[in-house]
Amino acid sequence: MSEQLIVDLSKPPHQRWVFSDAQLDHARKLIDVYRNDLGKSAGRAAAIGRSVRSVLPADYWNEVQSVATRVSVPADVMLLCNAYYDMVSALIGCTAFAVDTPAGPLHARNLDWWTQNRLLNETSTACHFTGAPAGEFISIGWPGYLGVLSGMAPGRFAITLNAVLSDEPAQRALPVAFQIRKTFEEVATFADAVERLSQAVIPGNCLLLVSGTGPGEMLVIERTPTRNAIRLCEAGRIIVTNEYRKLDTETVFASSELQSSSCSRYGRVVNLLHRPPKGLQDCIDHLRDPAVQMSITVQQMAFHAATGASSWRAA
Repeated sequence: MSEQLIVDLSKPPHQRWVFSDAQLDHARKLIDVYRNDLGKSAGRAAAIGRSVRSVLPADYWNEVQSVATRVSVPADVMLLCNAYYDMVSALIGCTAFAVDTPAGPLHARNLDWWTQNRLLNETSTACHFTGAPAGEFISIGWPGYLGVLSGMAPGRFAITLNAVLSDEPAQRALPVAFQIRKTFEEVATFADAVERLSQAVIPGNCLLLVSGTGPGEMLVIERTPTRNAIRLCEAGRIIVTNEYRKLDTETVFASSELQSSSCSRYGRVVNLLHRPPKGLQDCIDHLRDPAVQMSITVQQMAFHAATGASSWRAA
């Protein structure tokens, strides 16, 4: 794993991301993988990059340019790689759950993502963001990845993203990983985070598990680019894999283990939660169950937003 990154958002964008030599090497290797997955055509990368740039806040674009310079790749390529989720979500699985405790919800997730030679596993890192208007937060990501797929703001809320596919057309909108990051930066409460993530137009489909600090503050936002449904917890718990359970839309399953195993992983977590976790390590133990952890599980993590405690590991 890479050492932790400290990202000070009170600084100008070109000074926020400071990498060690090892982290720069990891970022370059990751970008090579992303480019291979998305196609190496410079023209295609530039066209997609321009499209994403048109909806990107100026600060984020300046960060992209600065990191691209450090990693020695064109800015459009760096931006393309940071919009990776919105273009290859069929390759991403994930299992997540949240449970009530007397001290507030526990929130846990496996990130399942196909990768070459365990590169995503071995380069995983925690990013500690400081200086945001709404307060500090952490994300579990990789060097050079500027958005957030999994994160927690102490005393506020935690958010994790699961992939899902529908038949609704994509939209030109801020990539969902940047939308999640913006929510952490700007939003002070669980209720307002749910409102923002429910209403924003997004490029593609996703399932967002959001947990807060108080009793029952945990739900799943089921999203297509323009529609949403809220699935509330039942009996003090909520589980999400890779299918719509509330939103009235057609789930499209890719021909992959990630998508086809969604129901069985969901059912196994239901059974595991008959023994509710009491702390972060119990959550990790549930995630490591052989019927939940997959051969392509990359990261495992647990958050407790009420206290700001977190635990994570590269699988």
